Amino acid sequence: MKDYHAILQVARNATRPEIQAAYRRLAKKYHPDVNKSADAHEKFCEITEAYEFLLNHWQQPPADTGTGPRDPGYAPFRHSEEYERFRQEVRERAQQQAKMRYEKFRKQHEAFQVSGINDLGLLFTIALRVFGVLLFLFLVFLPVGVSLVNGWVMILLGIFTWPFAAIIGWYIHDNRKHYLMPGTFYYTPGRIRELFSHVHPSDQSCYYCRTRPADSKPYKVELLTLKDLKYGTGGFMQHHVNYINQNASVLVPRSRKAFKLHTAGALIKVTFLLACLVFLPVSSIVWRFIAGIAAGIVASSLLLLIGRTRSSVSYLVSPGLLFRVGLWILAIVLVSGFSLHPFNIRTSDSIQFVVVSIIIFDCLIMQLLDLLPGRFMARPVIRQYPEVDRKMESGFRVYNDIPVISVIYPLLKWIFG
Repeated sequence: MKDYHAILQVARNATRPEIQAAYRRLAKKYHPDVNKSADAHEKFCEITEAYEFLLNHWQQPPADTGTGPRDPGYAPFRHSEEYERFRQEVRERAQQQAKMRYEKFRKQHEAFQVSGINDLGLLFTIALRVFGVLLFLFLVFLPVGVSLVNGWVMILLGIFTWPFAAIIGWYIHDNRKHYLMPGTFYYTPGRIRELFSHVHPSDQSCYYCRTRPADSKPYKVELLTLKDLKYGTGGFMQHHVNYINQNASVLVPRSRKAFKLHTAGALIKVTFLLACLVFLPVSSIVWRFIAGIAAGIVASSLLLLIGRTRSSVSYLVSPGLLFRVGLWILAIVLVSGFSLHPFNIRTSDSIQFVVVSIIIFDCLIMQLLDLLPGRFMARPVIRQYPEVDRKMESGFRVYNDIPVISVIYPLLKWIFG
């Protein structure tokens, strides 16, 4: 019989929690979804077999009765066939578990790719790596340039800059094969063309353009409702809170025309936001950000109005959101200074406190608004797709009232849809 304690790398007097912790650690290491080595699947089955044996069949050995295979420290099976049957059942369960986890992993990975977050992460990584090359060149040639201007004694500046350049250069060299392309983009030009040209046959009408058939991918509205709140503490600075949510997805039928206009609206929002942040002649970056959001709202709304198409993100706009936005803009106005000749907006040092308060305490305002009778503050101002309305009337909402999330999530959802 195998030494199952050695397989799980635990002592023979290991407790049940220690065995469970060892199994979780090794299962994560050797699961076929994570470990791509040739023997990973076999190793995963072996540690699962050891885990189930130690939990269900391990006990202090009784007196030797001469029945079945036994090993000092293991409870004997009555027959060798019983032991082999146990091993076969465990291996089948392990293989089924690995298959189920792989399918779950594959679906989650595919959903992550389709969401576009992976591509945004790759673009950010590539931008950082290009910046790394520029920083390397700057650190290498800075002492030389300073020396040419101020005398060669300044080449000693290299004592401080060249070690950092060496570290960056080593990283670039170590990743030279895939440095500027650390991964594969999901949305290739061909896949993007297919998004706009592929027809999805449907008997439904588009909710956003009533006169068009729903021949494009439906728009997915993600909703949730809080089922339970678990919290605990392990002492000073060791508190934790877990939100247990019930999630629901509503697929809203959409036409290709609506899909194209919604995509164009997202590009317009990003363009106006970046343009205002970079080019608007206002001292305060907070007001440049606000101006970019306002310009994006106006421009994207005009586009949808001209195209006679409903917005895909109007479900985000609730009385509670409008109240909170108005409250925080009022707070920003109170710490701002305005001048007309020349036109400019400045903010005092208190703006940092206001921004941090918005990020941290916005969720508290949400909770206070939820205390109002009828709970209408979280429901959309504009009537939505019937299924979305029914879900929200039954208690579903767009996001939890959690610090940072209550500010960042609706903003990102409004921009990218």
